[in-house]
Amino acid sequence: MKSAPITRRAGFTLFEVIMALMILGLLSGAVYSISMAALETSKSVMTEQSSARRLEAFLRTTRNAFLNLPADAKISLRMSQSSSGSPVPELVFAETSGTFGVPSLGGGSLILAARPRADGSRTFSILRVPVELDTSAMERLVAKGDWITLLPRVSRVKWFFFNGNEWVEEWAQGGGRPQLVRLQFFYDPMGGAPIDVQFWIPPLAPPQAPPGDAAKKENNPTQP
Repeated sequence: MKSAPITRRAGFTLFEVIMALMILGLLSGAVYSISMAALETSKSVMTEQSSARRLEAFLRTTRNAFLNLPADAKISLRMSQSSSGSPVPELVFAETSGTFGVPSLGGGSLILAARPRADGSRTFSILRVPVELDTSAMERLVAKGDWITLLPRVSRVKWFFFNGNEWVEEWAQGGGRPQLVRLQFFYDPMGGAPIDVQFWIPPLAPPQAPPGDAAKKENNPTQP
């Protein structure tokens, strides 16, 4: 009696399974690498866009502060020292309102300063200063006051003031109203060249004569 022929079942050898797993691992690694690179690129782009928007907001707010200065507002630049002894330029806005979103200073002043950070960079911040503070109280307030952060991670900050025919780096209290204010600094998140911007300050309009005085001058041109 003849036995029935043995039929072989189709299947994969151990070598083929190992090769398939290796190929699948390589493909998974490639997909993972591409995905991570795309995520890092997207994160970098979002960080740059956020930094650019923050810089734009700071410059726009500062420009509005100069454009909307009241007629009796005063500007001055003073140099103080941080706890580490590094110089800190402080731009002081006195007798103003609405500056940097502060509705009223109540006779006090507002300081815009580039304060040092622990990592070596600086942060543009503002501080509201009450009226009539003595020297020691002023130093304590500047050192431990509630500073409001505007723009972090800046460096090499310089202020300049146009006094009619040249730029100067000092503008003491009582120096009047500059025509232009110039700000130079490096913004670390964006790198590259320094930020160099100028802020125009509207000139004060001459006082207008009362209507009665104008009519008198028309009738009597020789009257001074």
